[in-house]
Amino acid sequence: MNHSSPKDSHWSLGTFGLFDIAVALIEAESGDWGEDVGANLFLEESLQMVKREAENMALLCGQRTGERARVYSIVGHWSAAIRDANHYENLSKFADVWIIGVPDCDLNIPGVVAVPVPRGGVLQSERGVIVESNSFGCTMFARVAGVLNPDDPSSTYYEGLITVRQDAVEIAAGRLASVLKLAPLAKRWVDYELVTNWYSRLNRLILETLEASRLQLRAKEDEVGKMLEEQDRLEKLVRGYVGGETWREVRDAMSMKQEDVADRTREEFTVCFCDLVGFTKLSERLTPVEVTQILNDHFARLYNIVRVHGGTVDKFIGDAILAYFPSPIEAFEAAKKMVQESRSVRLNSDWTLPIQVRVGLNTGFVALANLGVPEMRQRTILGETVNFAQRMQSAAAPHSVLISDKTLRVLPHNLIRSVEPVMVQIKGRREPVEAYLWTLSTERREQVHDQLSLRTGLMATSQRNSLADRLKRSREENR
Repeated sequence: MNHSSPKDSHWSLGTFGLFDIAVALIEAESGDWGEDVGANLFLEESLQMVKREAENMALLCGQRTGERARVYSIVGHWSAAIRDANHYENLSKFADVWIIGVPDCDLNIPGVVAVPVPRGGVLQSERGVIVESNSFGCTMFARVAGVLNPDDPSSTYYEGLITVRQDAVEIAAGRLASVLKLAPLAKRWVDYELVTNWYSRLNRLILETLEASRLQLRAKEDEVGKMLEEQDRLEKLVRGYVGGETWREVRDAMSMKQEDVADRTREEFTVCFCDLVGFTKLSERLTPVEVTQILNDHFARLYNIVRVHGGTVDKFIGDAILAYFPSPIEAFEAAKKMVQESRSVRLNSDWTLPIQVRVGLNTGFVALANLGVPEMRQRTILGETVNFAQRMQSAAAPHSVLISDKTLRVLPHNLIRSVEPVMVQIKGRREPVEAYLWTLSTERREQVHDQLSLRTGLMATSQRNSLADRLKRSREENR
């Protein structure tokens, strides 16, 4: 530790800082303040609170003993002292006050001496207060350690030390007294009751500040939690109206800070249309509420089928559903389930109504585009592939799946064995179009055929085994 004499005059406010005193003392006081200087961190508001408490103790010391203390307040810039002008003016009644900082305004506080430091010097980045009197003395050294938020100056934090050790007070005050050409104070005595009371009060204030910060943090965490819950509810609500695949695309566009979702002009999908047969006449005998209940029960079943098979529901159109699948195999399996599981709809717990559906499938390239205006958009698939799938559905018989030739070409052989070729009249086409029909009957017929083939094979195997047994017995008899 450098115990410089107050008589040394080679010190300059532009060449030295006081924080090195804290660095030298930290090892001696490690039991109270941590093992290294970085362990004792202050935020700006905590730093101001400690500074004010040290200056308040100078007031109390003067009021209690009648002696004038010396207070060196390192503020960084004079404007920081202007905000506390009344406090410093009151302090100057009981103490000699020196405000040390970079001139950035006119500092004219009665009884206060403004001490300018060079801009960019060491003391500009330091904060602190040194109180020296015959009966009480304390020092706080702090240096800027970083900024939590570059956009918020109040989030600056400091590393430093608070102490009432006599040698620390004398060294710090002696350096400043030397450069300011002040006479040193007479050897002082320590008012231990004052020191103990101040430390106790300071510790309590620090704990209260930490507790207040903890409560504020908890309140912010609760607020953030509520915001996240509201965001989740909003996301679920919006996703229910926008749709799964479209919602994912919108979310990705938002994360990439895009203003809209780009169109995809050439995507190959298998398009599926599923429609209720004769529902218009049925709905004439029902109320709007009952129609809504029937359609929601029906659409819930279809939506789950599409989702399980990796498809996307594009939209609900009246009593029809439009979906698309990346895999034609999954599209065909989903279409069969739509027919198999759509036998009735539930109106309430005691009333179910029989229904029939028909499905059209077509495979080809489509555009996934945004329709509408910026205030109201719909993301949907477009193209001749979609139109032809809808016409295939219109031409299908109740409880059947009508498959286009393009879809059949990409299906494996084990699936197309359960369909049969048909000629159908398609709207917009002069000549009948060859398509392929799947019904529960064609499925059962193929299953029966498979069972007969298996039985025939088993019988042939049984006969061969019987003949082999006879030959074996004949050989044994000949021996």
